[in-house]
Amino acid sequence: MRPPRKQTTQPLADIISEIMGAPNLSRGIYQSRIPAAWEEVMGKSVARITRNVFFRNGVLFVSLNSSTIRSELLMHKTKIIHNLNQKIGQAIVKDLILK
Repeated sequence: MRPPRKQTTQPLADIISEIMGAPNLSRGIYQSRIPAAWEEVMGKSVARITRNVFFRNGVLFVSLNSSTIRSELLMHKTKIIHNLNQKIGQAIVKDLILK
């Protein structure tokens, strides 16, 4: 037996906000935005030397082809994390590991 339907109409924006508010769903959606956010925040030149972007348990792991660029990015680690979280729309990245 199905539950009764709601008799009121809602704006689509409210329905999407309600769906996005579900913790498990929203966490997956935000995590799926991370690779694209990395390229947008860091730019095409850094994205070109990036081999792998992997996210797990609040930590973003990034493999780079250039040790020089890796050293440079390590100096700006806090700012990179802040910019990524702003781009994603939620403070989901807690740490950044550059390999």
